[in-house]
Amino acid sequence: MAFSVRLEHLDKRFGRGARPVHAVRDLSLEIGEREFFTFVGPSGCGKTTTLRMIAGLETPTAGRVWFGDTEVTALPPQKRDIAMVFQSYALYPHMNVYRNMSFSLKLRRTPKAEIDRRVREVAGILGLTDQLSRKPR
Repeated sequence: MAFSVRLEHLDKRFGRGARPVHAVRDLSLEIGEREFFTFVGPSGCGKTTTLRMIAGLETPTAGRVWFGDTEVTALPPQKRDIAMVFQSYALYPHMNVYRNMSFSLKLRRTPKAEIDRRVREVAGILGLTDQLSRKPR
């Protein structure tokens, strides 16, 4: 499924009192359907906070997030059907590649056959099919 992502006057503040942090200030942009987009900037400029708001992991202080024609600002992350890959990724070292890839689908109670199909499909795309039984290192 492909859709555009639109941010309207997105704002995020952390803390109150003497030293609040204004992490994202009045950000508006549109990322077109299937468009490749990169956030670049110095540490602390709001890149990760913006991505977390798009993914639903952080609630905006103000503004709205849209996926296509649907406003998703108040939707929890599990209802947004998107994924986020962190720069410092976290893999479970005690699980093999297959189990790491399938973990979030199991949490969503996806049927086993569907999990297997999706993991193998993505593993094929990423060239990891022969690595599925290995543990990460």
